[in-house]
Amino acid sequence: MELRHLRYFIAVADELNFTRAALRLNTAQPSLSQQIRDLEEEVGTPLFVRSKRKVELTEAGKAFLEEARLALAQVEHAIARARHVGEQRALTVTIGFVPAAEIRIFPAVLPKLRLQFPELNVELRSLPTMEQEDALLRGDIDIAFMRRPVRTAALQTEVVLTESLVVLMPANHPLAAHACITPKMLDGLPFIRTDPAYAGQLYDIVQSYFEMHGIHPDVVQIATNILLNLNLVGMGLGVALLPEYVMALTGESLCCRPLAEPAPSIDLLMVSRPGPHSPHIEALIGLMRRASFRPGA
Repeated sequence: MELRHLRYFIAVADELNFTRAALRLNTAQPSLSQQIRDLEEEVGTPLFVRSKRKVELTEAGKAFLEEARLALAQVEHAIARARHVGEQRALTVTIGFVPAAEIRIFPAVLPKLRLQFPELNVELRSLPTMEQEDALLRGDIDIAFMRRPVRTAALQTEVVLTESLVVLMPANHPLAAHACITPKMLDGLPFIRTDPAYAGQLYDIVQSYFEMHGIHPDVVQIATNILLNLNLVGMGLGVALLPEYVMALTGESLCCRPLAEPAPSIDLLMVSRPGPHSPHIEALIGLMRRASFRPGA
């Protein structure tokens, strides 16, 4: 049974006349009659009583008409809902991000994107780096601002921001008296380490820096996100090495000091699926490529 059978049946039931129903459906009467016969054969019982003078519904036809209207209405509702969701999706850009993008990227770029596309809905999803690639491949997000590593070679990857690492410490920490921090000053200090399962490349960069300079920190806590990092340091439990965007998050109880040169740095990546992209994604990528905070800009 196909949807057209239901539409044809309802038209004949409404008109109780095959000629008028055929005109309403813009089809030939013989074809309409054959479709109704096919439907009755599939249902297994007559739906209409036909005579030269009139057409009437059988009791089975009356019961079938009620259900046919419900079924067709449900299908039309499903079609309308799918169209609505598709239209909304077409006007939505879903962005995955780590905190560096929220602080350093979005305030400069997203207002410009909204000016270009006032009707655009921008949906932001805060996700750890290790979850963003899978979300991108599933289509849950349209573009990602994340750290390395990116495992899928087919994804388009660009560096959009490079930040030096700084030392985050309590404001009353003895190291706060220094303008910059040398590697030797960090040796043996209580340290808040970043969980590699959440921080992507940051863990490896810090570990390499320690090994290069023979630093042996006293790791007292593992932080799974930036807020926990700030809270643990703020409680005086230790210091942390974090990207310099964290300077925007420090209050009176915290402070940051730069590392002596050459200081380690970390990249923020813009990652997207291979094109072609929607006009909104292309516009966002274009704004990012022209942004003043990009490396070399």
